Amino acid sequence: MKTVALREPYFLRSERLGFRCWSQEDLPLAQELWGDIEVTRFFGGPFSDEEIRKRLEREIQRMNAYQFQYWPIHWLSDDEHVGCCGLRPYRLEDGIPELGFHLRPKFWGRGLAPEAARAVIDFAFNTIGAKALSAGHHPQNLASKKVLEKLGFRYTHDEFFAALGIKIYYYLVKQTRHTFKNSGAEEGVPI
Repeated sequence: MKTVALREPYFLRSERLGFRCWSQEDLPLAQELWGDIEVTRFFGGPFSDEEIRKRLEREIQRMNAYQFQYWPIHWLSDDEHVGCCGLRPYRLEDGIPELGFHLRPKFWGRGLAPEAARAVIDFAFNTIGAKALSAGHHPQNLASKKVLEKLGFRYTHDEFFAALGIKIYYYLVKQTRHTFKNSGAEEGVPI
């Protein structure tokens, strides 16, 4: 995968959202997001302050190691923290990271998950050189299933998710010539 040079404050933008990298100073935002039972109920939360600190540190380490993370996303109009959306390691030997998104409840139902995910999908294929993307969701998380299907992901298999002790549904989308040109996604990295 390619190395990415990032610019501040937002290295990636969609129509309404800006993406940046986590820093240690973002602990209050991380606590607000991953300390919320509504946000985390399908992936093992809510998390304690110590677990959130570790999760934030893991995201920072992922950025350093892989040039991606679950990036914090913000409203472009006022910089309010919306949640996070990005990538994590999955089958990197095959060029396949995993897409994920966590939004604060006040932002649900506004089309922001697919908007953010489209920007990340374009970034993954066109900037870091991913060959495909995986994504998983808890069997009861029908909203995430709907978003993934809308984005063109196709179910591939069930996979054991140790944090919950259950199998979750996994999907895949492969790179094609199709891009989400109508998403408003705009990279902050010069072409």
